[in-house]
Amino acid sequence: MLNRISKILAGTALFSTSLLSIGQAEVSYRRGMTLLTPADQWREALPSGNGTVGALVYGAVNAERVLFNHNELWYGGKIDEVPDMSAELPVVRQLMLDGEYLEANDYYRKKLGEKGFSARNAMYHPAFDVLLTTETQQIFKDYSRTVDFETGEVVVNWRDGDTEYARSLFVSIPDGISVMQIRANQAGSVSGDVTLDIHDLKDAIQQNGDYFDPGFKYKTVAEDGFVEFMADGSDGGEFGGVLRAVAFKDGKAKAVLNVTDETHLHFNNVDEVVLLIAIYANEASETAVPRLKDQLANLKPNYAALFERHAEMHRAKFNSIGIDINTTEDRSTSNEHLLLDAYSGNAASTELLEKLFDYGRYLLISSSTAGGYPPGLQGIWNGDYRAPWSGLYGINENLQMNYWQALPGNLQESMMAFYDYFDAHLDEFRYNAKQLWGTEGIYIPPFMSPESGVMRMTAPHVVHWTDAAGWLASFYYDYYLFTGDAEFLEERAIPFMKEVALFYEDYAVLGEDGTYVFFPSQSPENQPADMMIEDPKTGRVTKIKVQMNSTIAVAICKEVLTNLIRSCEILNVEAEGVARWKKMLALMPEYQINEDGALREWMHPDFTDNYEHRHQSHIYPVFPGNEVTEESDPEIYEAARVAIEKRLVIGLQSQTGWSLAHMANVYARLGDGDKALEALDILTRSCLGKNFFTYHNDWRSMGVTLPFKWGQSAPFQMDANFGITAAITEMLCGSTVDMLRILPALPTKWEAGQFKDLQTRVGVTTSAQWDLSKKEIRLQLTAGRATEFTLKLPRAIQSIESDQLGQVQSSELGDQYRVLNLDENQSVSMTIHLR
Repeated sequence: MLNRISKILAGTALFSTSLLSIGQAEVSYRRGMTLLTPADQWREALPSGNGTVGALVYGAVNAERVLFNHNELWYGGKIDEVPDMSAELPVVRQLMLDGEYLEANDYYRKKLGEKGFSARNAMYHPAFDVLLTTETQQIFKDYSRTVDFETGEVVVNWRDGDTEYARSLFVSIPDGISVMQIRANQAGSVSGDVTLDIHDLKDAIQQNGDYFDPGFKYKTVAEDGFVEFMADGSDGGEFGGVLRAVAFKDGKAKAVLNVTDETHLHFNNVDEVVLLIAIYANEASETAVPRLKDQLANLKPNYAALFERHAEMHRAKFNSIGIDINTTEDRSTSNEHLLLDAYSGNAASTELLEKLFDYGRYLLISSSTAGGYPPGLQGIWNGDYRAPWSGLYGINENLQMNYWQALPGNLQESMMAFYDYFDAHLDEFRYNAKQLWGTEGIYIPPFMSPESGVMRMTAPHVVHWTDAAGWLASFYYDYYLFTGDAEFLEERAIPFMKEVALFYEDYAVLGEDGTYVFFPSQSPENQPADMMIEDPKTGRVTKIKVQMNSTIAVAICKEVLTNLIRSCEILNVEAEGVARWKKMLALMPEYQINEDGALREWMHPDFTDNYEHRHQSHIYPVFPGNEVTEESDPEIYEAARVAIEKRLVIGLQSQTGWSLAHMANVYARLGDGDKALEALDILTRSCLGKNFFTYHNDWRSMGVTLPFKWGQSAPFQMDANFGITAAITEMLCGSTVDMLRILPALPTKWEAGQFKDLQTRVGVTTSAQWDLSKKEIRLQLTAGRATEFTLKLPRAIQSIESDQLGQVQSSELGDQYRVLNLDENQSVSMTIHLR
């Protein structure tokens, strides 16, 4: 069937072919996925996007629907002045020191309410739907729908009698519009009509399952080959879109007719129809619609030419790295069959995992671009009018997971959305810190909608999470490590890290033992096992979210100070600050191990570890941080292993899709490829939709993950899609500032494979080909800057053959390691034989 489809597309390849080349070896394979059934609802549709605009193609033969999103469309938010709470911080601290945790827990929320604070985050909402009817004569046959990861093109194929149809769509990067094409292999066979309409209001569902009216006003007008859709949000923001339809017969443009209700365009017995679709957000319709009509009128409606202009840019991003862990299995298996195989109890196939790796990469390219907003919980694809958790930014885990793959995956341009957004809101983050805590520096709320950086949520687990900015700061320093960009380090990374350091200098206090205490503190969303306290007045049991010396708070502060000191010393700046930060770093408390041998989540005797929770925040020194490695601190490293194993066994029913992705990343850092693979296997069986979108938890109540429903479904969240790609990257190639780990967590079943051009913190572009049945690894390294680092192999080295053998020295760490010293742009190729 795939060969038949490729023939009728006539120039629009189902999947383009990629080559990985390591040394003399080349492997070609297809990158994309195929489904044999259409979507039942928007969560099962196939995504395309250009970083700002997203489209979801349902794939129906007769009555097709394509949902459009724009990442600036948010409604229902309210910004309020944050009261001066600086005098309240000593009060809540004293309550904690007195052991009055119940009163301390709600203290800030109550005080903010008493002072009249009333704010809420906005909700991400859909833009509109393209509704397209394609006339049919007979029952469809040979149906498929595909997405090409290398180009962003979604194609729906079917056969009606002897006529073969193909409907294609992409969202253009260079032109900023979406382009759709309907054509057949027999002349004069395409008939139907098209319009723009409000997205299906059946998706206006509250968390409890009740329907509601989102309050939008809208209208559609069709005339002269254009369809205009204009809408007002419930809080006044205007949005909409313009569609231009051009039909072709015998190679010539043919008139597209209005139908009687003046909202649809009709085409009849033509060879091809091209639809050009533009979207606007937060702009007056009276100026946006004429502007977009003019833009579309001046574009030549040549699908192939528009597609190639876009595909060249998308392809360059996607193909900037590559992996091949699937050297024997067929790669044309449909999603449905891959999922059925996983559900049967077999471990997730390498074909499935390879597709998921590519998919997470594809989704980030399609939802994140310089100058735009970062992707939220659903990326940029959402059909709900009240999305789970409003579709916001979760900066106590979720947003960070979106970007773990970006720098190793050579997606610096996608990463820029992250830096551009947070840099643009620094003044608001300074305002938060001053008003809430009376400190200098910045406080970034853990839950945000992107139109403002001002704090708007007051729940105890939100307001007491003071380390979001510090976690984000790690990405700023990483950008320098991965790229060697000294200008970025000086102008963006150091200034951001300084803001975080200023906050910690004011916020942390010295305890009686002479080390710093961080409180109020929070280990994201978790509560100690012994902190379920009953209110004697109401009888209500409260989970205590106000804590002292959470391990993640200490780890993040240490990381920020360490990275800031290194950065300033590289550029020989901030000598006074460096001296101050070194003194502070020397007074950090030591990590602690509990009686089970597990890394403690709180370094205070009042707080007992709670293993039954999805967050794994206290593992931060190992992952996503780089402070603790097997070499630097083996005791804490092993304690982290014990802690994460308890989460997987004792707390399995508390896990979610994204937490399993996080767990896979942790096991990759712990060098356990089989356990990392097990976490991914559980994820694929419990939290994966048929279009491979990931879910917060299993929607089928199979007893594996946290049971939770939002409206009609378990919440769809894209963070795990991104996290899977990050985990597989970590399994194949990991790095710290001074160590490059090759195949650090290779599962037993991945005996042979290769990867190409992964980026690393030691400043080296890395490609490898391995065959462990032969105990052989072929490695190619190219230095982007002068660098000296330790190379770690998965086992002890028997021998090395190299064109630059003089650059490879022995290491005091043992036979598993070597030390390399490379000049800028120097390359070295090695064939390594393992014992």
